[in-house]
Amino acid sequence: MPGETTIPISLLQTAATVAACVCFGLAFWLELRWCARPGETAPGEPTRGNTGVSRGMAIGAGVVLMAVLLAGRAASARRLTLPLSDYFDAFLLLGLLLAGLWAWLQWTRHLRNLAIFLLPMMALLILLGAVLDWAGYRKFPAANPWEIVHVGSLLLGAACFAAGCVGGVVWLLADRRLRAPNGSAWRRIPVPPLASVEKINRHAILLGFPLLTIGALSGVLWAVQDPRTMGPQWFLTPKVILTAVIWLIYASLLHVRLAPSWRGARAAWLSILGFVLLLVVFAAVNWMPSG
Repeated sequence: MPGETTIPISLLQTAATVAACVCFGLAFWLELRWCARPGETAPGEPTRGNTGVSRGMAIGAGVVLMAVLLAGRAASARRLTLPLSDYFDAFLLLGLLLAGLWAWLQWTRHLRNLAIFLLPMMALLILLGAVLDWAGYRKFPAANPWEIVHVGSLLLGAACFAAGCVGGVVWLLADRRLRAPNGSAWRRIPVPPLASVEKINRHAILLGFPLLTIGALSGVLWAVQDPRTMGPQWFLTPKVILTAVIWLIYASLLHVRLAPSWRGARAAWLSILGFVLLLVVFAAVNWMPSG
């Protein structure tokens, strides 16, 4: 796209990205190990594995690496709106938003076990952002005001739906744990009560759905205002079609409470499917004509 500023990921930034993923992966393993053997560590004490690193230190290091990466790249580009114009930085911002959610879930206490499963999601997002950037995916420079609203609302909505996706995975694990016989390995998986998972899932969708709607509508207005950007047949592009499908999925999840037969596993799978398709929508920008 004309006027596009590309900020390639340097070798040092690649190393920092991998290190952040390792930190979140290590923290996830230490959390599972602590929950599987609660008698080995007193409540409130840092858990240390064979690496000698506490899970808090691992999470903190990962968050600091993400923040430094995002701030450093924004300073290099001299553009505070960088997360609205670059895949890698957008996913770094998503990771930081989930880190904030992780901290809040830790503070709630009864949802601490749900927070554990945000850690691999954070690692997955920043790794995916780096892969998309390495693959040379087209940037989306925030030049048009409608585009800023479009990308910004989708990013915030994606953070909500990522939490809903994690909630869906945890609900399926909790359901499997309840059905497992005593002594099974499934019984050692730390999960919060199903009711708490359903509640956080519902709140995530209630917050994310309006943002998704704003993102979809602003995208339409952007396409109408500047049809050369997306082409004359913009309404037939994979991005637009997938966005409509995602909107319908989350609209149906809003009404799950009115349809008991769709609660539970079906709602969990839909939450996972909706987020996966949303990630595909970000990638679908590369399939669109550039005008």
